[in-house]
Amino acid sequence: MKLKATLLKLEKNTQGRDFVVGDLHGHVTKLHDQLAALNFNSALDRVICVGDLIDRGPESAEALNLLNEPWFFSVIGNHEYLMINGMRYKSSRHRMAWLNHGGDWITQTSPALWDDWFDAIEALPLAIEVEGSDGSRYGIIHADYPHSHWQEFEHLMPELLEKCIWSRSQFQCQSRHVVNGIDYLIHGHNVNGGDLQLGNRFYIERGAYLGNDLVIKEL
Repeated sequence: MKLKATLLKLEKNTQGRDFVVGDLHGHVTKLHDQLAALNFNSALDRVICVGDLIDRGPESAEALNLLNEPWFFSVIGNHEYLMINGMRYKSSRHRMAWLNHGGDWITQTSPALWDDWFDAIEALPLAIEVEGSDGSRYGIIHADYPHSHWQEFEHLMPELLEKCIWSRSQFQCQSRHVVNGIDYLIHGHNVNGGDLQLGNRFYIERGAYLGNDLVIKEL
């Protein structure tokens, strides 16, 4: 699977609330429990995930099934990328990397389910853009946005598309630079203590697979 500069623009939610959640990593029960504490209404509210729905937790299949729910949206993460390349496109390098990082849950599932999961993963956008309740524009992308202006998204070259799901460099150097053309960016991928802001980026991956709560941020 070759990454593409796909951007899903969601209409502003004028009836309910929008939430962005960090990497699920197979913790669907935890998601539902935390949403219930927020009085989440699936008829009106929406959840947008920063990717890495699967692996390391007990409910990876259930996490992929969330993609069938009309209230749930996600961008692609590096774990989904490894899964699709390793399983559907038979890349032995990606398959071994995926299995070594939590993908072995697949051996406990029926192959009859796989094609639907693969189709759902291939349909995931690389980024989602949505307007928050206060009028701010948010871009949700898994790991990084390796450009200075959001309007350059559709022109990203392949090596920069890879950085969108893999890069840790901006996080590791604690860069406070601002990406122009968007009010805020929201990332997962890099585990930190909570809702960390650097420049106009929020990093919301606390590490559910480490026993921590998910970060659920209302827009």
